Amino acid sequence: MLNKLTASAEDYLETIFIINKTHPVVRVKDISTKLKVSMPSVNTAVKNLSKTGHVEFEKYGYIQLTKKGVKEATRIYKIHLGIKKFFVDILKIDPAVAEDDACKLEHHISAITVQRIDAFMDFIEQCKKMDCPAEFEKYYKQTLKP
Repeated sequence: MLNKLTASAEDYLETIFIINKTHPVVRVKDISTKLKVSMPSVNTAVKNLSKTGHVEFEKYGYIQLTKKGVKEATRIYKIHLGIKKFFVDILKIDPAVAEDDACKLEHHISAITVQRIDAFMDFIEQCKKMDCPAEFEKYYKQTLKP
């Protein structure tokens, strides 16, 4: 039986993961501030993530990802970064817009699409002789109809 997390639960996991990169401990208030949600909402989400085995926490204490939580949060974060990098580096989308769009897409994009984006980005890295993103930008501007 597959225990698929909701997009909201994935956002909480990813946020805990990101906060933990720069802070030794994660508190409900940290998550509340970062996601711009109420502390009771965070408490509910963390309780649910605890039930699924993704986090450990004690009321009024610190929140810690379990091995399962780290694995899932890393997967989500990697997808997010890959989509954002593709949008910014290849499509030349403003980083703020790319960040917002990546956040939305990371929950709904298929594994094969992620794999293809990653492979394409690796391919582009190999194309250093030809500036593919710049060439695409020129092509895109030429095809725009005024």
